[in-house]
Amino acid sequence: MPPLVIQTENLPPQCSDWLADRCDLHTCPADSPRFSELLPEAEGLVIRTYTTVDREMIALAKNLKVIGRAGVGIDNIDLVACKANNIRVVHTPEANTEAVVEFVLSTMLPKLRPPIEVESPMDLKEWLSLRDRATCNSQYNETTLGILGFGRIGSRLGRIAKLMGFRVLFCDILKIKETYGCEVSGLDTLLGESDVISIHVDGREANKHLCNATFFAKMKTPSLFINTARGFIVDSKSLANYLHLHQNSSASLDVHDPEPITSEYPLVGLSNVALYPHIAGKTHTASTNMGWVVKDVYAIICGEQPKFEASL
Repeated sequence: MPPLVIQTENLPPQCSDWLADRCDLHTCPADSPRFSELLPEAEGLVIRTYTTVDREMIALAKNLKVIGRAGVGIDNIDLVACKANNIRVVHTPEANTEAVVEFVLSTMLPKLRPPIEVESPMDLKEWLSLRDRATCNSQYNETTLGILGFGRIGSRLGRIAKLMGFRVLFCDILKIKETYGCEVSGLDTLLGESDVISIHVDGREANKHLCNATFFAKMKTPSLFINTARGFIVDSKSLANYLHLHQNSSASLDVHDPEPITSEYPLVGLSNVALYPHIAGKTHTASTNMGWVVKDVYAIICGEQPKFEASL
């Protein structure tokens, strides 16, 4: 009999089809009765962002060998429980690097140099007035970008921004060997000198509310704050308070706590905040790259070595 594998969220069809050709694949959400029936027999489990694999779920998965996370972060998986039960975890850490960097740049650049379009014919006086209003206060080579977390995404962003002329500061808990001309910085210096701050730290528990009232109080004003990492890294109430006090500062957030956002979310309705529905990695290429986690899932089921195994 082929090994039983459960897929709890949608994957690109070519990835699901590839796995279905080799396994007894069942697609069902984790909160369905069918999932509970299948889990004790499953050898593989494929999840994405909105499935939480906790200790209770793992206790029911008596035959589970591997969990595949179609994405980068694995903070929705109890790694301690996995290790205790000899369950291996694979993911796709390189899948969406380019997509997220593109999103940050496409969010950041128009705010630094807002375009003004000609909407109708006008006389010379109006034309000259429009040109004057379009004058930008500073160029990219006069702007400092601060990157908190200099891993795959943060370092790629830094490399591109540096080539565009930005001064780039970065702060990371690890010693970084390749800096691409970017400057290593302490957190306080980064916050105090950066015109734009982009968050790219991982989802470890210690990073919960890393961006809190103390963090925001140290930020340069005005500044642009961007988060495409994890929603819980930001204390949304503290950010809302900061933006109320500093109307000339702004924020762009692609990840939130909770998701989807509710009417009680403190940042809803603020004029200097742009909220996005977790789309930084939503390109066809990135989605497909993430979906191919199924190859590592099948490799482990077959006793082979996967390409990207998470450290437990």
